[in-house]
Amino acid sequence: MGECAWQANGGAMVVDILIAIGLAFVMASGLSILIARTMTGVSIWSVSSMRGFPQSIDGWAALVCMVLVVLAFAALPWPFHPANGRAWVGHPAVIGGLIEGAFLVPVFAGLLAPSPLAARAVVREAQVNSAGRLALWVAAGSLLWGDAGWTGLEVLGRVVLFVAGAATVAAAAGLGPFAPDASLSPSGAEEGLDERERWLAHAARQMRASLALALFVVSVVPGAEAVQPGIALIITIALFAVLIVGLRRARQTLPRLTLHATVHWCLWRALPVALIASVYLDLVAKG
Repeated sequence: MGECAWQANGGAMVVDILIAIGLAFVMASGLSILIARTMTGVSIWSVSSMRGFPQSIDGWAALVCMVLVVLAFAALPWPFHPANGRAWVGHPAVIGGLIEGAFLVPVFAGLLAPSPLAARAVVREAQVNSAGRLALWVAAGSLLWGDAGWTGLEVLGRVVLFVAGAATVAAAAGLGPFAPDASLSPSGAEEGLDERERWLAHAARQMRASLALALFVVSVVPGAEAVQPGIALIITIALFAVLIVGLRRARQTLPRLTLHATVHWCLWRALPVALIASVYLDLVAKG
């Protein structure tokens, strides 16, 4: 009897994982396509480019990156998550490992690029994304895994963390004024790659951007203890829409920031605010 129950529970877990991964693939792909269309007007999905396996380390790194993005989407605690209640859903170590892996794997491959221009572009992009992610992690981590509730004093801290996250999510995603710099070479980090490998790298970049936006949105959407899942889903969709429209407007109106300006903005302005708000929320929650 116990063995049958264990098998039934194991089968249910497998089904939950498969459904979650399937939905995550749809969300990650759809959001990436929307970001690419909105920001560049170019589709990242091409049937001819998807045929065959990668032939270089850059292509395999991009492919691994996309797999990690989908898995990270599956682990984020979305409203109406099909595997809600499973230990791996919303787990900080699982989410952190998958997200950081998705961003760092292409960097390691890019550092081995034969073109010095490509390696330099990869390093710059990694520095911009890392500066944004550091501040975003502080804000999102405090909101997702802190003990703060929704009282008046706690809402104040949540608002400050929301502002800090919103100020750095574009840098973490590499969008808007924090987009990759192509001044050294028109191909940027994809210098020297053939058409298929360039497509893979571009698709992986858009999927990483969608993941950074998703981390921010999931962290600021009220949980089940505050609102109904249906309302949380509506808020999630609305936040994505506002972010994408705002980033498109920023890309059209603001100049691309230099690396120095980006690091200063993320680490010397947004990060201290996020740290202070995080400590404040901890003190309020314990007091």
